[in-house]
Amino acid sequence: MVRPNEETTPEGAILRGRTGHEASRSLCSARLVGTKAKDLLALQGRSGKVLAALSDTVYLSTQDGEIFWVSLKKSPLHRRCILVSLLPKVAPGELYFWQSPCLTFSGGSFIDFRTAREWNAFVSGARKRVSPAVLWACFRRLLGVLDLLEVQEDMWRTISLGRDLAAGRTLPAFSPTSIMGRVQDMALGLAHACLDQDLFSVTRVGKEMIGLGPGLTPSGDDFLGGLLFAARSLHQAYPGYFSWDEDVVYDLLEWAKNRTHPISHAIFSDLALGHGPEPLHDLVGGLLEGKGFDPILEAALRLTAIGHSSGWDLLSGTVMGMMMAKKSIVRRSRNQKKPLTFNQ
Repeated sequence: MVRPNEETTPEGAILRGRTGHEASRSLCSARLVGTKAKDLLALQGRSGKVLAALSDTVYLSTQDGEIFWVSLKKSPLHRRCILVSLLPKVAPGELYFWQSPCLTFSGGSFIDFRTAREWNAFVSGARKRVSPAVLWACFRRLLGVLDLLEVQEDMWRTISLGRDLAAGRTLPAFSPTSIMGRVQDMALGLAHACLDQDLFSVTRVGKEMIGLGPGLTPSGDDFLGGLLFAARSLHQAYPGYFSWDEDVVYDLLEWAKNRTHPISHAIFSDLALGHGPEPLHDLVGGLLEGKGFDPILEAALRLTAIGHSSGWDLLSGTVMGMMMAKKSIVRRSRNQKKPLTFNQ
């Protein structure tokens, strides 16, 4: 039992309790709170406004422009996310005020954090990694399975592009009048930059994708974010094989700040710095740790379920970023007496 104003600590439980009468007024309860969202609410008296209110997510902005959101419990976890059992009824522009343990909105709704627990993704580099050869073999197998799925045709359908480049096959031809055809040069430029492990060229070409596509999180942002997430994960897992230039990445993030929606910029920045939705961490982490193929595929499928196309955009970008592994595999195989073989 939690007494009023008594801080809870076991198993990541956070924030303070409130009397039974006050708790009964809550319209919804927070279940899990991402580490970033928790930090943004750490100060008593923190306030801000509602940026957008969708059917399953409410996006909030602090007074200094930091973004976090409230989503239904079926949504994927993220360090900026607060999962709730019932979404509060709020409107864009409505103000909020934080007074532990409740997030109160000016329209009368509020969220009770009394039983909320903190969520954090696994720390990259903290676990044992498989050899680059094993990673590459599992990645190619994943590409083969994903290529069999029925995927919606859109501008960021690059699973087949990544598969063909990874296998050294002829690249697919896109109609010059199609949306994919209009961005084909950018996609191919990024693909070749990844194969060359050229992060500078990735960020240079990637600038052309920032803000491309409709919605609060344009497809171009999601795609490039997934690519950078994969590239950073490879560097953290195998620092001797993959380079990473933090200054180049921060320059890109600063450049993108006024060229896309604030919500998308926050998510894109997190991806570039190694923070994404839980299925993305599970997917890339599973590949790096050599987990069984079934949980890796399951994580990929959960990733594709995010949003209308955001999940597929993230997966497509991640696939392209993982192609950076090919150069290290080729270089390493040349130094071995026997050639490497891949079991798909």
